[in-house]
Amino acid sequence: MSTDRSDPTLEYTLPFQLTKKIHRKVPDILQPEREENNQRGKIVVITGGGTGIGAATAAVWTRAGAAGVVIAGRRKEKLDETVHALQKLNKGTTKILAIPTDLKVEGDATNLFQQVNKAFGRPADVVIANAGALSDIKLLAEDTIANWWNIYEINVLGLHNTVAAWIKSQPDPKNPVGTVIDVNSCLAGKIMPGNSAYSTSKLATHRYMEFLDAEYPGIRSFTLLPGVVATDINVGTAFVVYARDEAEQTGALALYLASSRADYLKGSLTSVNWDLEEMEEHKEDIENGLLKLKLVPILPAAGGSGF
Repeated sequence: MSTDRSDPTLEYTLPFQLTKKIHRKVPDILQPEREENNQRGKIVVITGGGTGIGAATAAVWTRAGAAGVVIAGRRKEKLDETVHALQKLNKGTTKILAIPTDLKVEGDATNLFQQVNKAFGRPADVVIANAGALSDIKLLAEDTIANWWNIYEINVLGLHNTVAAWIKSQPDPKNPVGTVIDVNSCLAGKIMPGNSAYSTSKLATHRYMEFLDAEYPGIRSFTLLPGVVATDINVGTAFVVYARDEAEQTGALALYLASSRADYLKGSLTSVNWDLEEMEEHKEDIENGLLKLKLVPILPAAGGSGF
């Protein structure tokens, strides 16, 4: 095996790899044109949907024929550009909306889901919480408190505002239904000096999704690792050298998670790099908590198979 620390497989894939097979592009079984992945009748809201993984996810769901694709983000011009690109993929069955939203602001999150209800006459079926921010690489006491805490506001408060507003938009908020997918990061499980705000905020959102699963059993909640993708969030950073995964993989895996086929993964962690067929062979282990946070290691530490 290579000892090159710029090798993405060695540095950011194998330490978090559950299955023997590694995927770095959308596998055939997750192609959105396949009938089993069709999203007819479903409304999806994608935060951070104007660029990068969010925009690629919106494209996948448009190709899959979703009834509604709603993208949210802070930059209206980026949202408008993405809507224009999505319309070229539209088969005439998808209503595409862009709603400028700052998810750190509770009122903006509330407005997002009110607008969804107004446009479609009902709540979103699926929420893909992709909005996030990467911190500057600084030792924790060298960064300003405001900058450090801003990462928590975007990553943790933003997720909470998204989830809470979506729940409250439902006809019966005490018994909400639907699917929420948090786009997380392998950095939640990696100690990298200078990256404390981002890493710990992503670890917090991972645990948050487990609480969501425990408190609202009608919601299908998942934490998703998107691999390392060359997007705006990491271009120009030290992470771009590791970017070997496709932005579309997140949206394609979300098609699977939004279906009953993924019920065994409820409340658990999954990754675009993992092989679904291998995972499905071990549904019982996963249902028993294999992929939930514990105070002891649950994933192979040196790249061996979790199975």
